[in-house]
Amino acid sequence: MTIINKKKKPLIIAFMGVDGSGKTTIIRKLIKNSKKKFQKIKYLHLRPYFFLTDKRTIIKKPHNHKKNISKFFSFFKIIMWLVIYRIFFFINSFKVNQLIIFDRYAHDLLIDPIRYDFKLSKKLTKFILNLFPEPDVWIILTASDIRIEERKKELSRHELKKQKKLYLNFSRSKNNSFIVNTNIDISKNIEFIKKKLI
Repeated sequence: MTIINKKKKPLIIAFMGVDGSGKTTIIRKLIKNSKKKFQKIKYLHLRPYFFLTDKRTIIKKPHNHKKNISKFFSFFKIIMWLVIYRIFFFINSFKVNQLIIFDRYAHDLLIDPIRYDFKLSKKLTKFILNLFPEPDVWIILTASDIRIEERKKELSRHELKKQKKLYLNFSRSKNNSFIVNTNIDISKNIEFIKKKLI
């Protein structure tokens, strides 16, 4: 699969993968290597924030921070995200020669609901997520369990294996998706990604 941006519309890509799969490192390197090709590059974590300041702090071991959020609040959260995503995609559809990179995406709610204190059923969550605009391409990062744990040991081995499997299954469900093994040298991965996108 190769994404060709002939009309110079925004190219929107989303990186997905477990903590420690190398998302931040790959994204930083890709941004550095793409500055000459795009007039503007936007980097977003999970969702757009518009005029609101993103005041989130990095929580280590997010599975240890349970807040017992209600199903009603979870429903309100995903609907709010839906509105925000749709507005963001509409506004940016008029801009040219722009690269928009998401580090995680709304669909992470399905794979790691504990991280987001999300309590809706999978069936309802999938239905609502089908209403979300999707990126031009999904990039799913993976690596060996040992390499991931060397980078970040935030998940139990059982949860790590479970999420890796869910991300790979997610990739197979999308035609505009490909998998990157971050055990490989980062320069080779960047070249591989660029060839897929150009």
